[in-house]
Amino acid sequence: MEGLSYTDRLLEFPHLKFYWQYTSVGHEGPAVLLVHGFGASLQHFRDNISNIADEGHRVWAITLLGFGKSEKPNVDYSELLWSELLRDFIVDVVRDPVHLVGNSIGGYICAIAAGLWPSLANSLVLLNSAGSVVPNYSFIPLSKEGRTSWLSRLQARLLLLFLRSRAGGILKGYYPTRTERVDKPLVDEIIRASYDPGATTVIESIFNFNLSIPLNFLFDSFGGNVLVIQGMKDPLTKSESFISMLRDHCSKVQIRELNAGHAPHDEVPDEVNSLLSEWMKTNKTELKAALEKSKAI
Repeated sequence: MEGLSYTDRLLEFPHLKFYWQYTSVGHEGPAVLLVHGFGASLQHFRDNISNIADEGHRVWAITLLGFGKSEKPNVDYSELLWSELLRDFIVDVVRDPVHLVGNSIGGYICAIAAGLWPSLANSLVLLNSAGSVVPNYSFIPLSKEGRTSWLSRLQARLLLLFLRSRAGGILKGYYPTRTERVDKPLVDEIIRASYDPGATTVIESIFNFNLSIPLNFLFDSFGGNVLVIQGMKDPLTKSESFISMLRDHCSKVQIRELNAGHAPHDEVPDEVNSLLSEWMKTNKTELKAALEKSKAI
């Protein structure tokens, strides 16, 4: 991540103002927005950002509200709140539709953003995404209300203490094929962020996640091209079952399986960068053809 500049931007929601961090690289080409997973930050894309930009793209990576060096206000953190943040970022900062690329809960947030505001996304790429496939879905609950309790607050405090003492070992379990990628800068930033004011409130949200909106519903609502890159040795996900459900119920989704864990973009960055490069070129051709067709009408 050396040589990259970071911007702290004041974001305004109704009755709320807070600072959040992002970086951007590249001055021309299709726009790409990278979204990290829970507990991480934009630094998790340390070996992807410049590579994608060098392929002829404008790349943004954001640190979601509540994580990394972004502010951690006392708000109700939810999937819909974070997806609204992505929407506003695309509209106010990027000002163009983007290729949305997200890991873990960041992938699920990207899927929600693409499903609710499809005009803002050129394509969707999920890296070991949270969420599930639900055949024959019907009622889809939408809520961004926090679901807190004294138990979740206690659990959050205990989890923070545990993470601070075992962060390196836990992360290595998520990188089963290349544990050496879990280096000191990666671990130190996660631990540092855990001491920021408001960190406990953010951690508390993990006990109240609502992942009830099916991925297949969001894919259908989006209607665009979707790529799933899955590290098959993910200790947090039953990858074989997840991929099987995608193949059975999401026939238009393209799938790439990798010998990696929960964060393939950081564990095997060269492989993921190659897949992303191929994906962007394919979608760039399709977008160009669609644009030329619309001009001819």
